[in-house]
Amino acid sequence: MTSTLKTRAPLQRLRRAVAPAAKTMLFRTGVYGLIRRTRPNQRVAILRYHAVCGPEGYQYADPHICVSVEAFRAHVEYLTSHYAVISLDDAVKALRGERSLPDNAVVLTFDDGYADNLVAARILHEHHATATFYLTADCLAGGKPFWPSEVRQIVPRLARPVLQLELRDRTFAWLVRDADEREAAIQHVTRLFKSVTIPERELLRVQLRALAGIARPLPSPMLTWDEVREMQRLGMTMGAHTLTHPNLPSAGLIDATAEIVGAKRRLEQELGTEVTQFSYPNGGAETYYNEDLQRAVREAGYLGSATSRNGFAGPGSDPYALERIQVAERVEDLAFALEVERFAFAPAA
Repeated sequence: MTSTLKTRAPLQRLRRAVAPAAKTMLFRTGVYGLIRRTRPNQRVAILRYHAVCGPEGYQYADPHICVSVEAFRAHVEYLTSHYAVISLDDAVKALRGERSLPDNAVVLTFDDGYADNLVAARILHEHHATATFYLTADCLAGGKPFWPSEVRQIVPRLARPVLQLELRDRTFAWLVRDADEREAAIQHVTRLFKSVTIPERELLRVQLRALAGIARPLPSPMLTWDEVREMQRLGMTMGAHTLTHPNLPSAGLIDATAEIVGAKRRLEQELGTEVTQFSYPNGGAETYYNEDLQRAVREAGYLGSATSRNGFAGPGSDPYALERIQVAERVEDLAFALEVERFAFAPAA
C-alpha cells in the first residue's frame, strides 16, 4: 500500500489547488473532452459508490459516501455519453490479458448493499449500462443488522450525555451531548468495531443496543433478496462484500476466510449464479487487507477483488487488489478525477 501513500499528498494538494468553480469552468468549456480525445486513458477507472441518497439517507450512511439520486443520474448520463462503460468482469479479463481494454474505460461498483442501490440499478438500465454491486450477504433486509448503519442509527437515540462501552479490561467513553459530539462518537465507535474480532464486535453491539433501550432490530436500510433479483434482471452483476462486514485483518485469518468463502456460497445459493468478484470491506487509514487475505480470496474461487485504494487499474494492477476511484456528488468533480487526477497516479508497476 506504499504506492497509495506516495500519491496521496500530491493528490490532496491538487484537489485543494483547483477550486470547485474552476472545475466547473473546465467542465463547461470542453477542456475535459479535449484531454479525453487527445490523451485517452488506457487504464480503467473503477468507480466506487456506496449509497445513492440525499440527507434522508444520512441516518444509515455516512454523508461522505452518499451521492444523491439527481447527481447519480447526471453521472450516468455523462459517463455513458463520453466513456466506454464496461462490466467489471470484462475489465478484469482485460487486466489479465484475456481481452483488449477500450480507451477511456469506466466500471461502476457499489459497496455494502443499501436499498437505495435499486434506484441506481434502474437508472443504469435506462441508459443501457451496468454495474457490480458488492453485497454484505448476511446483512440484507431480514438478516443480521448491518453494523455500520446500526451504529449510525443508535448513537443519536442515546439519552445519556456520555456513551461508554467496555471490552475486557478497557473502557471507552465519548461525549454525545449534541449533533457534533454524536457524529464524532459514531466515527470513534466505527473505528473501534473495525479494530476488534467479530465476537468482540458483537459484545460491543449488545452493549450499544442496551444503552439505547433497543430490544428488537431497527428498520433495515439494506436491499431485500427480491430487490437484488430484480437488479439481476436489469443486467446488474452481484459481487461479495463478506457476510457481516468485519475488518478482515482484525477478524483473524480463520474467521476472515469464513466470511470470504461464506459470502460467495450464500450469494450463489440465493441468486443461482456464479459470483466471481469480491470487495474488501472498510478501508480508509486502517489496514483492511493483506497478502494472506488476497490469497484467501483467490483460493475461494473469485476472479478479482477490489480495494478502496484511490487509483486507476492497469496492466500492472494485481487482480486481487484492484484500485478504485472514490466518487463525489458533483459531476464536475467526477470529470476532474477522470481527466486530470489520473495524471497524478503513476501506472501500477
